[in-house]
Amino acid sequence: MQRVSLAVLQSGMTVAGNVRGADGRLLVRNGMVLTDASIKKLASLGIGSVYIRNPLFEAIDVPELVREDTRVKLIRALQTAFAGYQKSGDLDTAALRGEVKTMVAEIVGNRESMIHTFDLRTYQDYVYAHSVNVAIISVLIALSLDYNEARLIDLALGALLHDIGMLAVPKDIILKVGNLTPAESEAMQRHVNDGFEIIRKRREISTLAAHVAFQHHERIDGTGYPRRLKGDNIHEYARIVAVADIFDALIADRPYRKGMLPHEAYEIMMTLADKYLDKAILDIFLANVAIYPVGTVVRLSGGETAVVASVRPRLQARPVVKILLDAAGAVVENGPDLDLAEHLTVFVTKVYKEHELFELRAFAAGLRNDGGGATQ
Repeated sequence: MQRVSLAVLQSGMTVAGNVRGADGRLLVRNGMVLTDASIKKLASLGIGSVYIRNPLFEAIDVPELVREDTRVKLIRALQTAFAGYQKSGDLDTAALRGEVKTMVAEIVGNRESMIHTFDLRTYQDYVYAHSVNVAIISVLIALSLDYNEARLIDLALGALLHDIGMLAVPKDIILKVGNLTPAESEAMQRHVNDGFEIIRKRREISTLAAHVAFQHHERIDGTGYPRRLKGDNIHEYARIVAVADIFDALIADRPYRKGMLPHEAYEIMMTLADKYLDKAILDIFLANVAIYPVGTVVRLSGGETAVVASVRPRLQARPVVKILLDAAGAVVENGPDLDLAEHLTVFVTKVYKEHELFELRAFAAGLRNDGGGATQ
């Protein structure tokens, strides 16, 4: 499947992944064949992109670190907890803790899996889906640090609630296109203090988890906020969540820009080591994120076009690929799999952006007409 933004969606394409609202309501169904009317509807819902299937590689499955149903339940529980707090001033985390245990168990069971895709979200649902993604990434990192189950759950709760202080930030600031004014920046930065004050009053949540909200915008070089803490003075939980927070923010669609491709975000993250982010923790994360996720379309050094079929931890730059088109652009029926970890003279020279895929005639024809809307 291929992630495609609304700007290049076309009637006749078939959706290859569900899109849900913050309440778990299904907005776009896996297998839906798009029409001009449905594309306009997507835009009205504030959806920036969707996954589209292509029969050239329909047999390739994208592995999931956490099941969609688990994500949906987590987002619902988080939304309910936030709504309850806004209504009564009381943060009830009982349901949230139960869903967190399920999420942690799934990640532990899939610990050899890598980060390939995340759920798509509407712009208005950003905080909820972002918080769940940050929690998933944080737990995956912590597994490599040998956290036990209790600490994983504690960290996950802190990660899920790290942006609860954003409830006090006006939505027009959160969704603003363009630079914030000094006053708006100050209002945005207050969310770390507000979040800490909300969480630390809950006896069932540890003080360490509360410090995730307080410290996740601190920076290793001391340039962060609110206290300009430096290095190990920032708690490890917060240093883990900072890595997850930045990565998910980079790959997410926002009202003012399309989300970056994983390899683009990967390159930016590497420049932040020992400046904004703890290098040791960042290295663990980078070893677990797929630079070229399954389903990414790439050009090889021989000129062939291929799709990434599988990726292994610590070998992200040498995935297994399936040849789709030869160097002349002709479709290769039942193209062979090529393990770049074994064929060291072959390497990825380009990752195709979505608009570039439409310049490949055979590929574009597959996107536009997949043979009747079969699901992936």
